[in-house]
Amino acid sequence: MQKLPPLRALQAFRYAARELSFKSAAEALNISQAAVSTHIRGLEEFLGLKLFVRLTREVKLTHEGRALSGYVETGFQELERGIALFAPNSDPGRLTVATVPSFASRWLVPRIDSFQRAHPEIQLSLQPNLQLVDFQGDGVDLAIRFGSGNYPGLESRLLLEEKLLPVCHSMLIDNDSVTPETLAKLPWLIDESGDLESSWRAFQQELGIEIPDSSITLRVTEGTTLVEAVLAGRGIALMRYSLVADLLKAGLLQSPIEFSVPAQYQYYLVAPEAKFRTDKVRAFVSWITGEVGSESL
Repeated sequence: MQKLPPLRALQAFRYAARELSFKSAAEALNISQAAVSTHIRGLEEFLGLKLFVRLTREVKLTHEGRALSGYVETGFQELERGIALFAPNSDPGRLTVATVPSFASRWLVPRIDSFQRAHPEIQLSLQPNLQLVDFQGDGVDLAIRFGSGNYPGLESRLLLEEKLLPVCHSMLIDNDSVTPETLAKLPWLIDESGDLESSWRAFQQELGIEIPDSSITLRVTEGTTLVEAVLAGRGIALMRYSLVADLLKAGLLQSPIEFSVPAQYQYYLVAPEAKFRTDKVRAFVSWITGEVGSESL
């Protein structure tokens, strides 16, 4: 196994190479400029080559120094990312939660006030985003993901099992005459997200109907847009229950037939294992699982 030089020497070289300044490296490491010079000289002796050309008022990297600086910078960045996955958050009073926008706006935000009342000591920051976070220096403490639950290198905990049901505005139908056959003739709004394709087929098969393409009047790829279109009376849609639960309870929308199919994906709480051990994440997990359980979603 290749013997490595002292970590402190590599740190001194990293900052000196980045700024081309021993003084800047000393300030970054909170040591003297002479100490930086000693560390770098020791690294040069260890490697048997010169890393810097020392001029009167500046230093320049040699060819070997430039080549080595790329490896050292990459190595420290990877080390910092790895530590970020396992080290507790240094700011216990701030909690950053990333989640898909539709779940944030339709389910989480209307309920978040109760968490803030219960934990006024925690400053909550929500990051609605369709992009997956990697927890590597992005400041995110916890993610709510809609997927299969398989996230390599991260711990995932099932939050709620989603189901899909037909939903529309009351002005679209006459409740006394709704049958599976009449549903097939209504204008349909379709969420074309990949996870809904198999559920859309299962929905038709289990109801014994076939909805023709000519009945589909709008196609979207994001849940919030679909909810707004249904609220506007544009048509009927197969919706995730979590996104329309409050609207159904308030009578703003209705499900014309008592029927649902399981969603292909579910909602999971996802984070590095160490994040789940922090007090702020434990408080949020306890709160949100309690909310889900009390509503029997």
